[in-house]
Amino acid sequence: MKRLTLLIDADDTVLDFKNSERDAIIALCEQYSIGRKEDFADRFKQINRRKWDMFEQGLVTREEIFYSRFEELFEEFGIKGLDIIQVGDQYRENMAYSSRIINGARAFLRRASQNHDLYCVTNGITRTQKMRMKSSGLGMYFKKLYISQEINMAKPSREFFEYVIADIGLSDLNDVYIIGDSLTSDIQGGINSGIKTVFFNKENKQIKDIRPDFEVKGYRELEKLIENLSK
Repeated sequence: MKRLTLLIDADDTVLDFKNSERDAIIALCEQYSIGRKEDFADRFKQINRRKWDMFEQGLVTREEIFYSRFEELFEEFGIKGLDIIQVGDQYRENMAYSSRIINGARAFLRRASQNHDLYCVTNGITRTQKMRMKSSGLGMYFKKLYISQEINMAKPSREFFEYVIADIGLSDLNDVYIIGDSLTSDIQGGINSGIKTVFFNKENKQIKDIRPDFEVKGYRELEKLIENLSK
């Protein structure tokens, strides 16, 4: 059996970002007495996704996202009198203590880490991601976490992956795979840097312009694929 190097995305690949995000926003509404909690959470999700897409394209900085998303949201909902910075910090604090994970992630990581080298690669926020990995118990399966804020580079840039490859000390990329749920971040990043790509397509997204080397719909398929690749 070949020992593979698996670069694994965090949010919505192993960590349940969508439900964690909703929990954090609902909690925020309760902490600051914000009404229309469900509507507020739905709209935050849309704004936040758009701003992180812009971040991947290099159009905004991570720091600009932190507070501008709430500034835009408060304006839409007519909310006044709240400190945007304080609210933004509290949201990230709520996220940091979320331990939600994707079904099947723990069992997969436990088994895969016995035979392969696992590294987490994420565009998240350093403290938030480290705390979520700790509280979820998933951090123990990774040899190292590579967090965009910490290394000042982000997926899908070639520089992010070159940094990871150099830091691990890889000279041969034949047995290196990036596994993630985002075509524009994980898969495009792998393509940019010459790494084989595995699209974790649990939501059955349509594949158009960005073509992964492999596609799986869940952890059972992923486990079988890794087993075959390592033969």
